Amino acid sequence: MEPNTTDLCLNCVPDDCIFGLNTMATVIFIILCLVCGVLAIAGNLALLVALSRTTTFQSRANYVFVISLAVADFFVGLTMSPLYISYALAFDLPWLIKLEGFLWIVSVTATTYSLSAVSLDRLISVVFPLRYPQVMTDKRCKVIITLIWIGAVIFGIPRLILDDFTKLEKLWISCSVATVAIPLLVMSLSYGKIFSVVQKANRSIADHSTQSSVAVLLGNRKAVQTIGIIVGLFILTFTPTVVVYFMLLFEEDPCKELELNDVWLWVALVSFSHSSFNPWVYGLRYRELRNAIRDLFLNHPTLEAVITYLQTLY
Repeated sequence: MEPNTTDLCLNCVPDDCIFGLNTMATVIFIILCLVCGVLAIAGNLALLVALSRTTTFQSRANYVFVISLAVADFFVGLTMSPLYISYALAFDLPWLIKLEGFLWIVSVTATTYSLSAVSLDRLISVVFPLRYPQVMTDKRCKVIITLIWIGAVIFGIPRLILDDFTKLEKLWISCSVATVAIPLLVMSLSYGKIFSVVQKANRSIADHSTQSSVAVLLGNRKAVQTIGIIVGLFILTFTPTVVVYFMLLFEEDPCKELELNDVWLWVALVSFSHSSFNPWVYGLRYRELRNAIRDLFLNHPTLEAVITYLQTLY
């Protein structure tokens, strides 16, 4: 899913077409990209460090799923924000467009399939709570995440090779189905089933039956809710890019297509802002991570030295 500027015959565009970000819009766009990038990099790096220091999370098999999401979000902040800043300043560079397309596929695929994996993990934990430790072993979780990242890179490689517009169109349609539609379907079905099981569990509590299974289920409630919030944020922020992409795919008017390319920059920024939200969702939802992140910043030697120095001044 990328702007189609290089596929247009710019000499064939009518002279009265108005496209491209003006100076003010470009400045605002760059500032927002920088903010999202810094939040995604700093937030996810802090989350990864906090996870490494939180033994309660390390004991869970799905620990690697959370790490995979944090790494994908860190990767987005590190690569996509600088790319889109360059895109806003010089969007007609062929190598830049290819690189953006490749990184888009890799980052979106890793994110959506990591979210799908953690959704299925939560589904198994609530449907088969007693068998969960035997089904979702640490080794299986690591294999799943490894396959997701290898598949994401392999799936993105064709964008670095293909130049033919017809083949590119097929690639992006395939990406829309494989990296967006299928994972969203998996997430939706998983959480639909989870909601149904939770409702039955609530009735079980009222009837004082199957208490051992219900106890395990209730212990997973916060994890289910947290991942549900993250999936919801992903759907909310990613939907605009899907809408604009399909408008670009079927638009034939050169002027409107160029205008949609400008809109694309903004909706792409919205979609990748998701990566800056996730670490704070985890930090706010879990006391252990919240304390680890707080200690990371407040007890850092450099920060302590600065605080000590300031105290000597007053």
